[in-house]
Amino acid sequence: MTRPTKPGRASPVACVLLTLAAVSLGAQTEIAGRLVPVPEVDLRGVDEAVRTQIAEQRQLLDDALEAGSPTAEDAGRLGRLFGEAGQLYLVYDLLPVARACLANAAELQPRNFRWRYLLGSAAEHLGQLEEAAASYEQARALEPEDPATAIRLGRVHLELGQGEAARIHYERALTLPGASAAAHFGLGRLAAETDDPAAALEHFQAALREQPRANSLHYHIAIAHRALGNDDASRAAMEVRGEAPVAFADPIAAEIKESATGIGAQLLLGRVALAANAFETAEMRFREAVEDHPRSAVARRSLAAALEQMGRRAEAAMWYQEALSLSPDDAALQFHTGRLYNEEGRFQAAAERLRRAVELEPSFGPAWVELARSLAETADHLEAAEALTQALELAPGDQNLRFHRASNYRLGGRRELALREFEALLADFGLNREIVMQLGRIEQELGRPASAARRFEQLIEAGGDPSLLSAAHFELGNIRTQQERYEEAIPHYQRAIVGNPTSKEAYLNLGTALGRLGMFTEAALAARRALELDPEDTTARAAEVTALLLAGEDARVRLMLEQTLDLPDQGGSGFFALLLAELLAASEDDSVRDGAAALNLAMDLFQRAQTPAHGAVVALAYAATGDFEQAVAWQQRLIDNLERAGATEALPAARERLAAYEAGRPVRAPWRR
Repeated sequence: MTRPTKPGRASPVACVLLTLAAVSLGAQTEIAGRLVPVPEVDLRGVDEAVRTQIAEQRQLLDDALEAGSPTAEDAGRLGRLFGEAGQLYLVYDLLPVARACLANAAELQPRNFRWRYLLGSAAEHLGQLEEAAASYEQARALEPEDPATAIRLGRVHLELGQGEAARIHYERALTLPGASAAAHFGLGRLAAETDDPAAALEHFQAALREQPRANSLHYHIAIAHRALGNDDASRAAMEVRGEAPVAFADPIAAEIKESATGIGAQLLLGRVALAANAFETAEMRFREAVEDHPRSAVARRSLAAALEQMGRRAEAAMWYQEALSLSPDDAALQFHTGRLYNEEGRFQAAAERLRRAVELEPSFGPAWVELARSLAETADHLEAAEALTQALELAPGDQNLRFHRASNYRLGGRRELALREFEALLADFGLNREIVMQLGRIEQELGRPASAARRFEQLIEAGGDPSLLSAAHFELGNIRTQQERYEEAIPHYQRAIVGNPTSKEAYLNLGTALGRLGMFTEAALAARRALELDPEDTTARAAEVTALLLAGEDARVRLMLEQTLDLPDQGGSGFFALLLAELLAASEDDSVRDGAAALNLAMDLFQRAQTPAHGAVVALAYAATGDFEQAVAWQQRLIDNLERAGATEALPAARERLAAYEAGRPVRAPWRR
C-alpha cells in the first residue's frame, strides 16, 4: 500500500537494482505529483540472469526519466515503461515494487486495460484483496467482456466472503469465451461454502465436462459426494484425483509466461497452480526454484507464501526467515515474517520485524496495522495507537482503524482522548453497539457512573447481539455494586449469565452482591459455579469458602480447606492454610475447633511469613489452647508493630482482642464481626 506523493515535490520513482538509489524526476514535478514512490529492492538474493533482465528494463526507464520535461506523448511512453517494469517485477514475485510501478503506469495511461489488470494481480498476490477487487473493477470498466477479469473478480470476492458479488461475476463469466469451466468451478466453491453440496457437485461436474484434463476437480467432486452421503462415489472420485488445475482464457498471463525464463518461469507456474488451488503442484514448483537457485530470496518467499496458504504456518515462517536472511532490506519479507510471528504469539519478535518493515517502506499500511497489533499485545498501547495513526494517514476513512486506535488510547490511560475519539465515531456512523460499550466503560473508569449507566441502559434497550447485551448487564451490575445498590445489581448479573453462561466474572460478582445482602448460601453457590468454570481460580475458591464460613458451614469449610491444601500450589495455598488455622482456633463448632492443631499450623506458617496476619492467628491459636499468657504476648507484639507501621485503622480490633485475652476469653468466629 503506497501513499501518493504531495503535488509540487520531486519523488524517487525509478525501479532500482541492487543498492542503487532511486532516480529523482527532478524538474518533472507535475508528473511526479501524480505518481507513487517505488520502494528500493535488494536483489542480492536473485540469480544473475534475473538481475540482467531487470537491469535492461531499468535502463530504459532511467533514460526516459532523465529526458527532461515530458510532453503528453512522453508521459504515455513513461507509463508504458513503468508498466513493463512492473510486469517484469510481477514475474519475479517482487510484488511491492511491481504494484508501485503498475500503479504509476495506470496513472499515466488510465485507459490501458493491461496495467489495471496487472495491478489487480499484484494486489491479489500481496493479499490486498479489496485493493485487487477495485483494480479489477477498473479493468472491467475498460473491457467489460474480458473473461479473465470476470473470473478473477469472482475469485477475489469469494475470498473476501462476499458471496453474492462472487456469484454475479462467475455467472457473467459463464457467457464469456474460455471461462465457463473456471466459472463453474468458482460457483461450485461458492455452493460448497454455503452448505449446498448438491449445487456444488453439479457445478464441479459441469467444469469437468468442459475441461476433462483438469483432474484436480475430482477432489472437489469427492468432497461434495461425501457431504451428500454418496460414500462409494466419493471414494471413486478420490482415487482418480490429480493436480491439474482448472484453466481459463488469460492472454496477458500467457504472454508474461512466455517472456519468463529460468526461475521466472518456475515461479510463474507455481503461482498459476496456487491460484487454481493445486497446492501440491505449486509447492513442487517453488521447491524446484529453491533447489535450482539456492541464493534466491524470491524463490523462498514464494514457497513460504504457498505453505502459508496451505495452512502450514510454522514451515512458512521458516522460509520467510530464510528469504529475509538473503534480502534483509525487503519490507514485504519483514512484514510477512512479523505477521506470522504475531499469529504464533511471538509479539516482541513480530514488533521488531514490523518496525523494520515500516522503516523501509513508511507507506506500507498493512505493516503499520500489524505493528499496532503486536504492540497492543505487549501492552504498549500508546505506541500501538501511534502506529494506527500512521495507518490512518494512508486510509483515513477506515472505521476499524479508528475504533482500534481509540481502544488503545483507553487501555493506555488516555481516557479523555479515547472518549473524544469514540464520540466522533458515534457521530460519524450512528448507533454502534461496540462504540457505545466502549464509551460506557471509559466513563465508568473516569468516575462517571451515572453517564456510564445511561450508556449501558441504551445498549440494553437497543437489543441485538446477546454477547454484547450480556456485557452491558455485567457492567451495569458492577456500577450498581459500586453504588451499594445490591438488589439492583443482582438481576443484571443474572441476565449477564443467561447471555454468557461461561462468564466466571459474572458469577463471582453476583456472589459478592449476594454476600453483601447476607445471602451467604446463595453467594457460595455462585462462587462454586465460577470455580466449576475454572477449577484453578483461587479467588473463586476463596469466595466460596468465605461465603460458607459466613453461612455457618464450619465443618464443611474445614474439610474443603484440608482438601485444598492437598492440591498443587496455585498461588493461594498460603491463604487457605492461614484460614484453616484460624478456623481450627476460633470455630464456634466444637467438632471443628482444635486448638493444638491450629497452633502447630499457625507457628509453621509464621516461620514462613512473619506478617501481622500470621502473628494474629498465632495469638488466636494460643488462646484456643488456653495459654492466654502467650496469646497476650503475641497480640501485644502485633499491636506494637501496627503502631510503628502507622496502621491506625487496624488498632481498635487488635486492642479488642488483646482485652479478651487479658480477661482469659478466647475469640470465636471473628470472620462474622
